[in-house]
Amino acid sequence: MTEADILKHRSNIVSLIKDAKLYEAFSSFGTLLNSNPNWDINEELSKLQMSYKYMLTYMANGSSDPQKEHIYTGLLLSMYDLLDRYCHKILSRYSHSLYYALTQDFSTAKTTLKGLCDIFYEEYEKYNLYSSIPDNEKDSSKVIELSGNMEKAEIKLFNYVWVTFRPSTEELSILKNLMTSDNTPTSLKQLLASAILLNINHSYDERLLTLLFDLYTHYNNEEELAVRMACCIFFTLHKYHYIASLSENITSRLKKLTEDNNFKDIINIIALQFIKSCDADKLTKMVHDELIPGIMNAGSGFFKNLKGKKLDANDLAEMETNPEWEDFLEKSGFANKIKELNEIQMDGGDVFLGTFSKLKSFPFFHDIANWFIPFYSNHSVVASSPIAENRLIMNIISHANFLCDSDRYSFCLSVNSIPDNQRNAMLAQFDSQNEILDEIKNAEISNNKINRKQAVTNYMQGLYRFFKLCNQRHDFENLFTGNILDNTLLANTICTTENLSIIGEYYLKYKYYNLSLSFLKKEIEISNDYNPNVLQKIGFCYQNLKMYNEAIKYYLKYDLFDNNNIWNIRHIAASYKAMGDIEKALEFYSRAETLSPENLSIALSIGHCLLELNRIDEALQYYFKVDYLESSGTKALRPIAWCLFLQKNYAQSNEYYSKIMNTNPSAEDFMNLGHLKLACGNMKDAITAYKESFNLTGGDFSKFANNFNGDRKYLLSCGISCHDLALILDIIHYNL
Repeated sequence: MTEADILKHRSNIVSLIKDAKLYEAFSSFGTLLNSNPNWDINEELSKLQMSYKYMLTYMANGSSDPQKEHIYTGLLLSMYDLLDRYCHKILSRYSHSLYYALTQDFSTAKTTLKGLCDIFYEEYEKYNLYSSIPDNEKDSSKVIELSGNMEKAEIKLFNYVWVTFRPSTEELSILKNLMTSDNTPTSLKQLLASAILLNINHSYDERLLTLLFDLYTHYNNEEELAVRMACCIFFTLHKYHYIASLSENITSRLKKLTEDNNFKDIINIIALQFIKSCDADKLTKMVHDELIPGIMNAGSGFFKNLKGKKLDANDLAEMETNPEWEDFLEKSGFANKIKELNEIQMDGGDVFLGTFSKLKSFPFFHDIANWFIPFYSNHSVVASSPIAENRLIMNIISHANFLCDSDRYSFCLSVNSIPDNQRNAMLAQFDSQNEILDEIKNAEISNNKINRKQAVTNYMQGLYRFFKLCNQRHDFENLFTGNILDNTLLANTICTTENLSIIGEYYLKYKYYNLSLSFLKKEIEISNDYNPNVLQKIGFCYQNLKMYNEAIKYYLKYDLFDNNNIWNIRHIAASYKAMGDIEKALEFYSRAETLSPENLSIALSIGHCLLELNRIDEALQYYFKVDYLESSGTKALRPIAWCLFLQKNYAQSNEYYSKIMNTNPSAEDFMNLGHLKLACGNMKDAITAYKESFNLTGGDFSKFANNFNGDRKYLLSCGISCHDLALILDIIHYNL
């Protein structure tokens, strides 16, 4: 049996336990055991199954058992635990993942957590002792060497905590002391919090979750550590809420924590950032495929268009004084693109994921621990970088809040890889801009002090990069999946009206209509006094999902609150039209017209409805109105030309098609022009127009023929014979 087979069986059994199908769960577990026998596990499973049968028999006899709920919950938890222990045993033999390779290494070397702690403190003391001597007596290479030794000890500690399956009571005690000791550097505490999270991600352990609760409580007043512990708690409860909710210990501990406003505030920030992190891939695509090219295209002509003296493209001071700068930015769309990019970043969107994805291939990131190590300037990777001596750059990197810790390390490593001459030129450029960079640094420090939101964003972006970009990511179950509404344990904390509204709006903004619906509908469900605009938003989501009946239902509910809202009325009309109920669509477009009689878009929509209802004369009146009132537009030209064609007013129709031919005509325009020429008996011009239409479809004859045959009834009504229509298609086919 392969590792994939084992994991598939495990997933199936977990699903059966979650669905309370214990008979099937026992049966499936037994089948898995038959393929890889284990006497001890089999004995435990038999005892659990016997206990379950006794409980069922007792219940079948009609006996009342006040302990039934407690026994049943205990059985479920025991099944989860037994399944994990069994899978761990057999995967230790079958799996080639890094997790089990490290487990084997530690076992062979007889490594202990206490021993690793002793080694770390020894290296830490050596480093601190040498660091305390005067700078002029220190050897920088020695400092880097001692720092490197300490970091190797940290990595071993991280790996041990991560891969220790079901740590012993003694190990838990050692770990807790290590995490709460004043002698342990904060950076190591932050690092090991991630190791605990990865451990639980591999296999649920209630004791480790309890430890996270303890650590959060211990560090409640230390923002960075409290945030990291809260993040680990959130992800654990998000993944294992169906298990954790069975434990009285966990539910009571969580209830106590959620009475703390600080904890609730952090969890809400985490939940919102979780939503935004899950959207990072789409955001990255949008930034790199749309925003960045748009910015580059908009800005490419700027320097060419500046009048007066020639400016260097990097001379920002001169650009600021040029009066054409602001005007060009507005007209080119450059300013809007920059604004959009800035808004996404301010929203908490991860606009740099794509950029830094290319900077995660350095050997530094081959160690899992280095994805989670907090950034500090004394780290050997940073200290050995050429930019380490540039105080200004280091301050900027340290205080660049848009960079998570692993991105900061990526930046330093990338500078190391730049050829000497280019790197020196870059550093010299930084030195020449001291005054400007000092202002940037001071602004970062004064305006962006470490706060909860920033700490959450930093850590979660780092986590997301790990699960998305790490070379060994396939060995880990991605924690950034699932709907937070499913999290029954945190529902009361997360599902406030305000949160649901923010999340629903966020999903709506980025066109995740299904997800937006779930949050907006939940908002209505729990709100005693909701905003009617939520009804509109729900209707809009359904409309974009092409569920028009549902969309109309919610739009009409909003209409009860405000029956003069043109936007709402028009969307009701559009939904009816999309359903094919043109009469109803016309009814609502007419309502909109009474509220805004000069609105040409509404007039055009009414014309379209009348045209579909074959009320050609009435449709033309609306199209002529649009054509007359629209100063320089061409929106009404096509429908006017087509209506005149249907009325067999070929001469006037031809006048309008002549205008259309001067406005970048489409394949459909040439098709309709061909129909007109054919109706006028001008076969040669008709064939020429049809060929142009065919070419504009990309030479796709099937598409051309479908469009042509779609208008067949109109051509027949003009007296064109069926034979001629067939012959025309073959003329195009043969390209004669």
